[in-house]
Amino acid sequence: KLTMLFQSIRFAVSISILMTVATVGAEDQHCIEKPVNNISVEIGGDNPQRVMTYIRDEPGYQVNLQCKWTLQPANYDKPRQMYIRVPVIDFDTNDVSEAQCNVSNTKADVFSLKLKLNDTTYRNESWCSNKSVKVKSQIVNLWDSSYKLALEFRSDDKQVRSNAKGVQVDVQVLGRDYCHRTMLFFEGSCYLITPERLTPAEAFSIAKNYLGNVFTVPKNRNNSEFFRPFIQRNSDRAGEFPFESPLRLTGSMWTGYFIDILSSSPPAVFKSAQYCDPQAGCGVALRNFSVFFKSSSKFEYFNRCAVAMHWGSGGSVNFTCESMESKLPAMIELKQIPATKGDLHPQLFTTCDTLPSFRLFPTTTRPQEQQLNLQRQQLSLQRQQLSLMQQQLSLQQQQLSLQQQQLSLQQQQVSLLLQQFNLQEQQLNIQYQKYR
Repeated sequence: KLTMLFQSIRFAVSISILMTVATVGAEDQHCIEKPVNNISVEIGGDNPQRVMTYIRDEPGYQVNLQCKWTLQPANYDKPRQMYIRVPVIDFDTNDVSEAQCNVSNTKADVFSLKLKLNDTTYRNESWCSNKSVKVKSQIVNLWDSSYKLALEFRSDDKQVRSNAKGVQVDVQVLGRDYCHRTMLFFEGSCYLITPERLTPAEAFSIAKNYLGNVFTVPKNRNNSEFFRPFIQRNSDRAGEFPFESPLRLTGSMWTGYFIDILSSSPPAVFKSAQYCDPQAGCGVALRNFSVFFKSSSKFEYFNRCAVAMHWGSGGSVNFTCESMESKLPAMIELKQIPATKGDLHPQLFTTCDTLPSFRLFPTTTRPQEQQLNLQRQQLSLQRQQLSLMQQQLSLQQQQLSLQQQQLSLQQQQVSLLLQQFNLQEQQLNIQYQKYR
């Protein structure tokens, strides 16, 4: 009976919250048949607010539309964090290049997102095609009322396909200590898994859309200390609305770790990996933990592999060294915006969005490690020199072998000439005997 009562209460709460979301959704701001200019849309509470041009099948959005919305939280008593997603981009044509994709182009259907601070645009994204590969998600920090988030849609003067739906934007103010239903809040950060499968370089690049970084374990925690409560918290969320765990902790996904390989015969297990530390200006740092090398992978000298984590049964997590060309989802960590604005807070959102160039070993401030790294670099250089000498010797051996073949051929030719000479000598002797 208690179970049935709990399920009934749970269902009732679910219906109640869904009704609240539907009510908010009824306040959608449309741009259907006429321009909508400079409409201010207040995004209240922690529920999603949808802003769109057109989402029904017929007759589609009209020509020559120019619609603008300004999004802002319901109040600026404290800094707010917005999560913007673009789940629908359905324009009537896809023949606009990225170079032509801007709102000043009247010959294209364009949707743009701009973040302004004191009327100065410092983030701007535009989409003109369903085929656009740009990430269609964005975290925006609104520290105070001077931060303005503007959306704009412009349609061109023709309608190629009458049932094109236009663009849909879902906006949500992230709840304090909650984030979004597709994210996990844990120890002051929001964690999400990208819906896209990406290369490691692509994962680093899109991290800036979330004002975050590809996941690494906090420096002051060992792996087991971190993952045990992390997995438990994700599981606990299944008992809260929307009654499911936000993160699907199965399979493999990218981390922010990478390994520079200095041998064509790497070890079965690496003892450490490198990462970019956002708290140190994205400088390269070293973390000690076990990373398994796949024997089926092929690497040469001075290659790099990216580290993926694999979720096993019972909450186990293993790390493997994967090709930089592989594509996997990535886990992204972003900090929640602080409750009050401070001078030091923006550094929380430093994004290391580019993999550093290949380096032999990470830098260190400890003299003994510096000396050891120098010796290892010298050994690596000597190994390269020996390898080059081996190649040169092999080339010389090939040249000697060729010379031997040439000498053998010349000997055969001389032997053949001697045989011919002997034959001629015999014939001359026979003729001489006849004349005598």
